[in-house]
Amino acid sequence: MDEIPSFKIFTDPSWRRIISQSREVFNDLHQNLEANSQSEIIKTETVNLSDQCLDANQKYIDVIENELGIMNADNENKEKLQVMLQVWKLCQIIFIKSSPSGTLLTDLQEWYQTTNNIDPMVQAIFSSNSENTEKLHLDDKYWICILLAVAQGRIDTGRHLLSFYPIDKAPVVRTINELLHTMPNLSTHSHLSLFEFKAKWEYWQKKCVQVLTSENFEGDDNGGMQTICKLLCADESTFLSLKLMFNNWYYMLISYMSYANPTFNISDLHMSIESGPFMKEFENELDEFDAIILKIFEFDVDVIVNECVKLFSNNFFSAHFLNILHLTGKLQLKSEIDFGSAFREENRLPIQEQHLIEYSLQLLSAAWSPSLLSLNQTAFDYLLKCQMDETGIELIETYLERIPLTEISQSEANKVFYIAFQYGLHDLAFSIGRVMQMRALKGRQYGDALTWNAKIKDCSFGNILADKIMEEFFQSNDLKLLDLTESLVKEIIYSDRLIFLNKYREFYRLAYLSSKSERTENLKQAIDLLVHLLQVPNLIPFKFKKLVFFQLHDLIDQNVFNEDQLFNVLKSIQLYENRRRFLAIRPISGEVHECSLEDENSEENKWKSLFEKLSGKIAENFVQNKIEF
Repeated sequence: MDEIPSFKIFTDPSWRRIISQSREVFNDLHQNLEANSQSEIIKTETVNLSDQCLDANQKYIDVIENELGIMNADNENKEKLQVMLQVWKLCQIIFIKSSPSGTLLTDLQEWYQTTNNIDPMVQAIFSSNSENTEKLHLDDKYWICILLAVAQGRIDTGRHLLSFYPIDKAPVVRTINELLHTMPNLSTHSHLSLFEFKAKWEYWQKKCVQVLTSENFEGDDNGGMQTICKLLCADESTFLSLKLMFNNWYYMLISYMSYANPTFNISDLHMSIESGPFMKEFENELDEFDAIILKIFEFDVDVIVNECVKLFSNNFFSAHFLNILHLTGKLQLKSEIDFGSAFREENRLPIQEQHLIEYSLQLLSAAWSPSLLSLNQTAFDYLLKCQMDETGIELIETYLERIPLTEISQSEANKVFYIAFQYGLHDLAFSIGRVMQMRALKGRQYGDALTWNAKIKDCSFGNILADKIMEEFFQSNDLKLLDLTESLVKEIIYSDRLIFLNKYREFYRLAYLSSKSERTENLKQAIDLLVHLLQVPNLIPFKFKKLVFFQLHDLIDQNVFNEDQLFNVLKSIQLYENRRRFLAIRPISGEVHECSLEDENSEENKWKSLFEKLSGKIAENFVQNKIEF
């Protein structure tokens, strides 16, 4: 895998919250669609799909909007997020909510109002003139606020401000207020057909023209009343003269279309852009954002996402937005997008998957530590939706393979292991387990090694590990070594050595760690268990059998062995001696080197003492029970 460029922007707390919440929306949308696809009833309801996608897209917007509400003013990411919010809202209107023949007025006016909010300016006027509202109309910002309110379609706000203008100074204010009051509105006249609404609008606009040509605008010192009337008449030159007020071509265009053709659709918008003077008026002031807005109005998706990737320096917007378009069936691109990524083969992947992959890789590059797997997990969720040729799962596997297991903690490695297992990468999970169990063994962390071994069920290593633990136990008599298997009883049945280790732990506790009141009963259970272990072929490793026999030395004196158990012990010792003589002639790797006591004389004395005690006990039982041969 080639090196991924760094995207440290995603480590910003604000971005992390946006990423996390957007991931939830993304996962919920796909889970709902997958659940619905299994229902024959819902499968036929395309409206349901569009509604779900629209709802998800709105949630993406709400996530960014909510974060902007709590973000510090000095946050370097705030400006870009504000721009992204504007673009996303506009894309939702043009690509998702609207239809080719549907009207755009209400949605675009709302977008204009929210992205260029005049409420703070209006509130400032009232605050500065709160003690003397009679002079409100003399405020420098008074007419600008009224004109902006009319331009944005906020008629009630405009009328409210206009009501503070003295009627005796300019009687025409009554007429202007009446025109604003009687203006037809699409939302309040939704019962009318478009043809009927157009007729009503044309009738009302003729009244506006009559007022403009015949009304006396005496007392209109600043020309504000006349300018309002010209806006209502959709006078193109008046809109152009207010260039400084609009500040950009698209606000001017939306405002003009609101009065020139309030039932305009996307085709009308295209024609107005191509033939109208608004773009030309601002042609020397256009920037990247203007280019994106233009392409949105021109329905040019591929250029939009390309420009947004450059403007926002990441694929967050393009990945989510293209995914929505793909799910709604509205993704029709002219050409594939090329980001020069080393992770994508040209002309191979669908465009929405390309962006999902690019966004995922950016998240992975920002995950500065394998311990912080929240970004990694988020990236994997997106990659899993790239199903063509299993590209997503291949990238997940490649990324996990690159995590340096020798440099991370056990808990971090555990997260990586479960992620691999979760996504069906069983070979990789097994490989991770083998590396970690070996690392733990070398560090004498037998508990961790045993836990890793139980996860991957590595029988051969389990046997090695069990031998190592037993060897150290017989040297140190540290019961903590045996207790390592206590919580893994059900998980270690794949290894005979580990089973023996666990059973030996049970024997040792019963035989040596019982309370006085339970000692006799527990000793009997311990002897039963040990004799049973001795009788199971090859269960006890040969290298430890001698030391296990020596455990009987002190127990024989407790008078808990019965005749059968004593004979079985003798039989086991005889089999052990036979095996020992055989190995002396034909050595077998792994069985030649027995664990012995440090003192050879002590070992010889142990054997001698053990045989004497066994012989004595058998003879004693023979006399007491009158055994007949």
